[in-house]
Amino acid sequence: MSRIISQQLLISLVFAFVLTACQGTRNRTSDTYSNSISKQLPSSCERDIQAFRNVVGRDGVTNASTPALPFYPLLHSNRFLHSLSHSAESSGEVSQWALLLAELAIETREAENKNLSTPWDNSSLKELADCSRAIARESQYEKDRSAVLSTVQQSEFPAHYLQFRQALGALSVLRPFLKQRILALHTDERRWFLEEESFMRRIHYEIDAEPPVTGSVASSVADWMKAAYASNELALPLLQESELDSLFVEHAPRLQIEFADDNDQIGAVEWVDNQISISSAKPTVYTLSSMTQFEGRKLLQLNYVFWFAARKPTALIDLYSGIVDSIIWRVTLDEDGQVLLYDSIHSCGCYHKFFLASDNLIVKSQPTSQEPVNIFELDASTTHNGLTLSITANEHYIVGVDSTLPNAQGESLLYGIRPYDLLHNLNSGGRNRSLFDDQGLITGSERLERFTLWPTGILSVGTMRQWGTHATGFIEEQHFDDADLLEQYFQTSP
Repeated sequence: MSRIISQQLLISLVFAFVLTACQGTRNRTSDTYSNSISKQLPSSCERDIQAFRNVVGRDGVTNASTPALPFYPLLHSNRFLHSLSHSAESSGEVSQWALLLAELAIETREAENKNLSTPWDNSSLKELADCSRAIARESQYEKDRSAVLSTVQQSEFPAHYLQFRQALGALSVLRPFLKQRILALHTDERRWFLEEESFMRRIHYEIDAEPPVTGSVASSVADWMKAAYASNELALPLLQESELDSLFVEHAPRLQIEFADDNDQIGAVEWVDNQISISSAKPTVYTLSSMTQFEGRKLLQLNYVFWFAARKPTALIDLYSGIVDSIIWRVTLDEDGQVLLYDSIHSCGCYHKFFLASDNLIVKSQPTSQEPVNIFELDASTTHNGLTLSITANEHYIVGVDSTLPNAQGESLLYGIRPYDLLHNLNSGGRNRSLFDDQGLITGSERLERFTLWPTGILSVGTMRQWGTHATGFIEEQHFDDADLLEQYFQTSP
């Protein structure tokens, strides 16, 4: 193993200048757009969107998780919306799909604009918003909508893999070794789950909000979901903001974290003197909703992101240590608002685990993905009273998921809940600055394993990164937000 690591480290150093050059090229080409905006739109629409995208690229503040369509930059997309293009058939469905891309574009531009060295004024942004919404809503742009839909259907959403690295690093040769290491880790993870947690020191966290009454919420959520699915032609669970907020409170997990030092406390993300800081004085979870497709159904997902200050080295050379660490906990709900399953990764895209929580879901005997996955089964009844996640010190591995209330020993704290989107516009010396760079990475959170695993094609393996950029596969290309991810491993029980 050490010989392979040494060889890969040497190769990575030899090709370092090549990688840097290629990454720079990628940034420059992102600002080049084909001249295909509808000529029926006011000329200012084309002129202004080109100008805006150029200045965003120049300032290096591009939001990597929701990119503009390169052939139609008035619209933005993500992996779910890209996949949803295959579900839109009627004129009304195509219009609504385009409107989702338009609204995403408007939200993305507003966040990017706040980070510009010289932000555009509100009236200029409003004009661009009007251009985006016009494409989606007005009848004279129906042909444009169809052309955009067709182009998206025939394209692939950008993957966060560099294929030339896979070729140079002989990934096809390394796959058996990587698979062996992944399966060994899965064995360790299952053993940790079977062991009794013996945290000598621990911190308990729970959400700082009054939990709703379970019985009334169950019936209310079912009604909310039914109304949400019926409210749009694409049959999406588009809940009201207040309803979504209630669900985030209802499903917020309790945490039981082994405590070794201050790096084992969750906190709020801040910029302090041009450095990222996790303020444990303000325990916080950052939330965002997403959607996935499963057997033709569009399902709602609740995402909870917890941040730690660091993962400390435990050896002279530690491939996995570095500043900033993070856990993402995701809850997938069925059409009635009941929990279907949970899954989790660290914000590097590592340590992906699934937790089955419904008797209506089973594991496929032959998954369609070659990427090994670790699946744990929970008693469906454990989801009714909320969950407690047991998390180790330093490595911050989830080693327990159950409905048992944390042991009273140890400090007990409350955490607040804030939107994940706030991370795109944090205060930094009186100006706005994103936590992430224009490739979706948190600068400074790099790990040494990026050298040993660069043949996987993942840019800077181990680095904490932005939602929508989590490449999770080492054997084959896979992302945490792939719209068909669940279908690769699960199916409805007969």
